[in-house]
Order: sequence, then C-alpha cells, then structure tokens
Amino acid sequence: MRSDIFREKSPLSNEDCFVVFDRRKSSFTFPVHIHPEFELNYVEGASGAKRIIGDSIETIGEKDLVLIANPELKHAWIDGDCQSVDIHEITVQFHPSLIEQCLDKRQFQSVQKLISRASRGVVFGHETIERVLPLLRIITLERDGFYSVMKLFIILYELSKGNDLRELSKTNVSMLSSNDLLMSRLQDYISRNIGSELSLPQVATEFAMSKSTFSRFLKATTTMSFTDYLLDYRINMAVRLLRQEVPISDLVEQCGFNSLSYFYRVFKRAKGITPLEYKRLYKKQQIIV
Repeated sequence: MRSDIFREKSPLSNEDCFVVFDRRKSSFTFPVHIHPEFELNYVEGASGAKRIIGDSIETIGEKDLVLIANPELKHAWIDGDCQSVDIHEITVQFHPSLIEQCLDKRQFQSVQKLISRASRGVVFGHETIERVLPLLRIITLERDGFYSVMKLFIILYELSKGNDLRELSKTNVSMLSSNDLLMSRLQDYISRNIGSELSLPQVATEFAMSKSTFSRFLKATTTMSFTDYLLDYRINMAVRLLRQEVPISDLVEQCGFNSLSYFYRVFKRAKGITPLEYKRLYKKQQIIV
C-alpha cells in the first residue's frame, strides 16, 4: 500500500455495530483514504464534484450513493467543479463482521453478491437511491440501537435488489477473504501487544465477537485454541529473535513470556531442544552454509 494514502481511524468502537455521520458542508476536505470498515456513502447537492474509488474518477450528479466493501480500496470525494456550498453527506461505516457470518445463508444470497461486487466499489442509479433514501434519512435519526441495526440490514437488502448498480474500480484491488482479513488483523493486534497479558475475552472484544464465536473462528481457521495459538505465535517470534542473536534474557520479555524458566520449558516442548541448543545449532548451520 502506497504511503500517500491516508489510513483513516474510524470512531466506530468494537462495542457498536456501525456509526452514522450526517453532515452539512461547503466543500470536501478529507484526503484519499482507506479503512477496515465497510462504508455506505451518500452525497447530495454536490453536482460537479469528483468521486475517486480505486482507479475510477468520475464527476457526480445531484445525488450519489456508493458502497465500498474492501478495506484496501482507496476512496475520496473532492470538490472538482462543484459550486455548491450546501452539500449534504450521510456516511455509514460498519464492521465487516456485522454481516459476514450471515453471507453464506440462503436469505442473504443477494446481499452476498452485493458485498462481493462492492469490493471494487459500486455506485447506485437514481431508482435505487430514491427507494433507499427515506430509510437512509431515518437511520440518522433512529435512537434505538436494535432498530437502527435492523434498518441497516434492510437498506443493504434493498440495495442488493437494485438493477441499476455498477462496479467502479476496474483494477482488481486485492481483497483478503473475511477469514484471511481477520487473521491478518489478529496477527497485527498480537504483534502490537505481544509484551502484554492477552486473554481470550480481551481479544474477542477487540474484534467485536463473543468469546465462543471468536474461539470457533480461530479453531476452524487454525485448528488451535486461542491459548495454543498465542503460545505458538510467541515461540515463532522467539525463534526469529534467536536467529538474530538477540540475548535470550531480552527476548523472553519481548515475546511476553512470564519467566525464563517457563520460556525454556514451553520452547523445548515445542521444538524438542532448548533455546540455547537451537541458537547453537542454527549458528552452526549458518557456518556450514
């Protein structure tokens, strides 16, 4: 990913399903960006502005509605030739996990196709926009969290039934499968917090899952429990540091092991030799090579 693309930090918390922004503005100021959340963006009153979605750059009309379902798909709206100073924008950002567990169900077949196409970004025509716009306006006013989630599901379903949508980005931006994406996020999270105490409830909360759902996901993906996966991650990290000649006393702390004795015990159980023996063996192999 190019460094000039801004990685947005959404205010969407792990305790919520989605977040809605209802803005009145006189211009577009946010840079080209990406973020892990899926996004539905509606712009009204900005005729002449330009929309950037991946490699697609188009001038928009009076009403513009786009769904983006790819954490690596860059996007932005810029002023272009827009003369309006009364732009209305409604943005809905939601966790991919909100719907990914439903996508293989029969009742969600049309939504599944929509999300798949939205990995390139999709723009909707006038007929679909007019059909969902009342719901989109209502969702900005809904104060009951449960009903607001149900309305979002209805909006996604209505969008999936439209016949006037088209994909925007021609370039096939690499998008990880939902499981691959979650595993990538998990590895990144563990890497950033490896020196801390990490527990199943804590990590499940971080990924907006229940403990049982997260455990089933990890078991199905890696065949390991969270405890075993975390230990395996720490040991593999220790192996890399041993090869880099990092002192054993230092890597114990860096990898988040409780004590030197515990590290020796679990390392030997996993590798069949002690860390010191591994270090010597690796160094010997390097000399032979």
